[in-house]
Order: sequence, then structure tokens, then C-alpha cells
Amino acid sequence: MTPQEARRCFPGLTDKVFLDAACVSLIPRQAHDAVRRFLDMALRCDAADASKHHIAMDQLRSEAVTEAARLLKSTPDHVALVESTTHALNIAANALPLERGDNVLVADTEFLQVAIPWARTPEHRAVEIRPVQSRDGGVLEIDAFERAINARTKAVCVSSVQWASGYRVDVGALGRLCRSKGIWLVVDAVHEMGAMAIDLSETCADFVMAGGHKWLNAPFGCGVLHLSDRVLRELDPSSWGYLALDAPAGGWQEYFETPSISPFRAYEFPRNAKRWEIAGTSNYPGAVGLAASLQLVNDVGIENAERQIRKLGDLARDELRKIGAHVVSDFDPRARSGITVFSMYRDAKQDRVLVEALSRERIYVAMRFTSNVGGIRVSTHYFNDEEDVMKLIGALKRLVRAR
Repeated sequence: MTPQEARRCFPGLTDKVFLDAACVSLIPRQAHDAVRRFLDMALRCDAADASKHHIAMDQLRSEAVTEAARLLKSTPDHVALVESTTHALNIAANALPLERGDNVLVADTEFLQVAIPWARTPEHRAVEIRPVQSRDGGVLEIDAFERAINARTKAVCVSSVQWASGYRVDVGALGRLCRSKGIWLVVDAVHEMGAMAIDLSETCADFVMAGGHKWLNAPFGCGVLHLSDRVLRELDPSSWGYLALDAPAGGWQEYFETPSISPFRAYEFPRNAKRWEIAGTSNYPGAVGLAASLQLVNDVGIENAERQIRKLGDLARDELRKIGAHVVSDFDPRARSGITVFSMYRDAKQDRVLVEALSRERIYVAMRFTSNVGGIRVSTHYFNDEEDVMKLIGALKRLVRAR
């Protein structure tokens, strides 16, 4: 499937210019229909009994894990389903062996949630959040992280794509740096996963997570957490659920029907990503919708999706410069993402008026800032096309002229 063909799967595009997947995206028809089918299944309970019904729900849920592993060039044993990026960040913060006086590196241009789990860790092991300074409109170079590391640095927590600038961090290089110094690397990939190719078979990142509601096009409260071999080998989660156990011989239904079972037994959890989930009755509609959205981007091919996203981003940058905009996201091509940030007036209040005017014309963009880096944020996704970009440019020219 080509990106142009995939565009027809998003009926929400018919009455608007939607350039804000970085906030919360549209869903494709496939995800809508998958959730509807699941709800019909839940409504009727077509299985022979409720136990088989429950097992069928778990099997449907597992499709999201399979599709996520395919997207990330990894294996299902390394992929867990989580509620959101926030949920996964807290899983990482609660699992790492941090002690009072240790520090975690966080860049000055990060979204606040990247810092919160480390700021609110239990008092008995309170850690310092050590800032990494960006430069030149949000550029985050690996040297800046290396300079911030000291003897008490135990983890780096970073967004692979910065939310208010669109800068794409070289996670491969950062991972190699962290691995060489024994530092854990936690990556918020919510603005990368589903938009840019990520090969986690070759990346030294320990926790990589993304909520489904942005570039994965699945705003149902379900996301992806990828765990490294090091995490699976050395760390344990802070909560445990029975569905993370290996299924007993004969399956769970037969087990529950066995008179001699007891809660008092040895519980041995396999060292795979499943043990990091809640591992109880979960958000089945969210997982089913996520699976369908993941399958769509896999059918398009993440390399093809990224190519379309980059082409539209380049077009947006070129056309914005032609009309006199200041493009904040003017980075080396290797550091670009699906986010393009610009300012027409270099004044947040005046730019805000412009965003509100675009909204009245059903052109969806956003304004985002951190540490005085940011501006008007445009998200070009694989379901967008050149006409979307040119409609934005035409509206900007008209609105600026009118002012």
C-alpha cells in the first residue's frame, strides 16, 4: 500500500487540513472497524462459554505485540503493551536501581512528563535531575550529554524527537555512549514511532516507549514499550500479574477447573516483556485498535512512510521560507522529523492569533514551547499530501496579508 492509498483510509481528512498528529492523531478506518468488531464480540459473547470468550480477547490483544515487533524490527518477547508513554516512563523510573544522590540526565527542551517520574521517585531514593543544555533552537548534540555525565549519572531519559522543535536525537550514538559507561537509556519515542524507521535490533536503548495516540494513529489508551536484553536479564517490574506467567499445560481454563490448584505455589515468571505489563484483564479495545493502526503502517512500510513525511516536511520548510517565516526546525536532514516548527512574527502572542485564525478555517496545527524554544508546530504524517501543505501556506499568506 502506498501512502497515497493509505490516505483514503482516514475519513477524518475529508473536511479539514489535519497537520497535528503530534498532538493526537486521527484513526484509520481499519482501527475504527476493528474496535467495532471487538465491541460486537463483547456484546454477544459468541464463544461457547465466558472463559473461552476471555481467552479469545487475549488472543486478539496479542496481535498488537506482533505488529509492534514487526514495526521495530524486533521480537514479541521484547514488546509489552502499556497504557501510555506516561505509564511506560513510570515503569522505567520505578524499575531502575537508583539511590539518593544519583542523577538522571534530562534535556532542557523536554516535555514535562519526561522529567516528572524522576522528580517524584520515592523519598528514600530521591535522585537529581541533571539538565542537558540544548543550543541553536533546540539542537541536542551527543557531546552535550557526554559533558553532563558524572560519576553519579545512572540514567539518561530523552525524547528521540523533541516535541517543541522537532529535533531528532541520534539515539544510536547516545545509546553507544550510555552502554560504554554502564548508564541506562530511557527513550520516549512517541514522536518517532510510526513516523520514522526505528531498528531496535541495533539500538542500545533499554526502555523505548510510545503511546498510540500520536503518530501510531490509535488514540485508545494503549501504547508500546520495548525492553532491551539487559532489562529483561537484570531488572524486575514493580507489579506482577498472572497473565505474565507461562500458560499451564492445557491452558488457563483447564487449570481453573482443576480442584487441587492453590494460590500457594512457586511463581516463576519468564524473563520476557510480558512480565512488565499489568498482566491482568486489560484494555482490549485499545489493543485491538492499536493492532489495526500498526498493521496499516506496516502495510505501507515504515521506510515509505518516513520518505513521504520527510518529503512533505521539506516542502513545508521551503514554502514557509518563501513567505518570510522563521523556520525553527532548520536542522541537518539527519536530525529532522515529522515536526516542523516556525514563527511568522517571532512573537508568541501574534503567532497565537494566527493559529486561532487557521483553526477557524479547519487547518489544524498547534503552538508548543519549552525553555523558549518552539513556535507554530506542523506535523506532516504519511497520510498527508502536498495539497495539505499548500493549503496551509495559502492560508498563512492570506491571513498575514490581511493583518
